[in-house]
Amino acid sequence: MALTERTVKVLYVEDNEDIGRVFTELMRLMVDVDTEVLLASDGEEGVKLAVREHPDIIFMDEELPVMDGIEATRCLRGYDSLGDVPVVMVSAHMDLQDRRQRAREAGVTHWIDKPFDPEDLEATMRIALGL
Repeated sequence: MALTERTVKVLYVEDNEDIGRVFTELMRLMVDVDTEVLLASDGEEGVKLAVREHPDIIFMDEELPVMDGIEATRCLRGYDSLGDVPVVMVSAHMDLQDRRQRAREAGVTHWIDKPFDPEDLEATMRIALGL
């Protein structure tokens, strides 16, 4: 049984195509939420896609080309229509307190560590979206 009656629009900003494919498959096969996954390959593209598509939740890699995940989150928070959208920072380095602090200050609402697993993704979505 799905967690919600509607499809959740998920934006994942990730520069590694393989990780993007794994994320999409995990959302499709393992997470108990009907999702539409949008992918962007850098922070700038992620901001543009978010402005255009108005996702319900954004998973943002920390280390991205063109604009890193923290700066992209800062930009997203400048748009009224995206101000309340949960942004989940995805990083192999979020155990470092200074990175978490910078992410919080930019407007990141949650984080998960890489490598992520389906249970982490689903639990984070439940919490972030209030499901």
